[in-house]
Amino acid sequence: MTTPTIGEPSAALRAVLQLYPARYRRERGEEMAAVFADTTAEAGRSALAREVFDLAAYGLRVRLGLTGGSVPGRVLALAAPMVAGALAGSGLVPWVSDPDHASWRLTWDHSYTTYALTIAPPVLALLLGMAALLGRWTAVRVVAVLQAAFGLSVLAQAFTGPAFFDWWWAGYVGSATLPSALSAVLLLAAPTDLLPRPGWRTRGLVLASVVGGGLLVALQRWDDTSFPLDVQWFAVLLLAPLLLTFTALRGRVAPAAVGVAVLSLTTFASLFNIWREARGLSQLLPVALPVLVLLVLAAMGMQRIGRGGGEGGDTGAGRSVA
Repeated sequence: MTTPTIGEPSAALRAVLQLYPARYRRERGEEMAAVFADTTAEAGRSALAREVFDLAAYGLRVRLGLTGGSVPGRVLALAAPMVAGALAGSGLVPWVSDPDHASWRLTWDHSYTTYALTIAPPVLALLLGMAALLGRWTAVRVVAVLQAAFGLSVLAQAFTGPAFFDWWWAGYVGSATLPSALSAVLLLAAPTDLLPRPGWRTRGLVLASVVGGGLLVALQRWDDTSFPLDVQWFAVLLLAPLLLTFTALRGRVAPAAVGVAVLSLTTFASLFNIWREARGLSQLLPVALPVLVLLVLAAMGMQRIGRGGGEGGDTGAGRSVA
């Protein structure tokens, strides 16, 4: 086993500590340096790199307020089963609600690309749902990242494929693919130590979210070009869960988690459908600006009358320095 020189961990530690807030460095810098020196004294390069990565990741969590002791961290941890379940349900919709369309695609084009585009989403969704039911959060995150990568690759084709770029087509594809990217970010941001263990309550929450996410996508028909819903309904699907997330400013974790889970599916589709029904950004701005002002005022009001609890970062150290 190769023992790193004294200068290597010190240089790495100095670089990683810059990711932490200045107050955190002043209070815990010496402790972190001592623990880091002990854990890497006889470590090889791979172990050293892993410790540096863990410290860096936790530093970002502390700076962003996404630790186990913060309200945003608790909201994301509570929302994780709902986000995973809703994403799994939405991915299974094409096979459950419209199997004929999938069969038509497979018989119409026998290319490997068509097979991948048709089969990969429900397969990944099924794996995601099973991992969430079993409480395997590492597997949940890995599958979610794969779904996000797959969706972003499809979206990239919408930007680079057509000879003439079309914002409508890009928004159309984005409304179907970007929820997977947002969900993956939310699952990665949730504090690992707060993620629920497998149990009947968690499994029930995952199953309910699978059904809810699937019904939401199937019934609202995000990608229907015949505009099945009025713009007011899309505004409700966007603003109602957004207002629920504002309850986090008063320390209300459970309703805020529900709002986050719903927004993970509805945000991009609602924005796209509001934009297309408004027939352009110029028509939308006169209505959107007052709504944004009202949302800011609502957030400020909730924060002013709220409990103010749970603000700031966690007081505990990360896994590498515990």
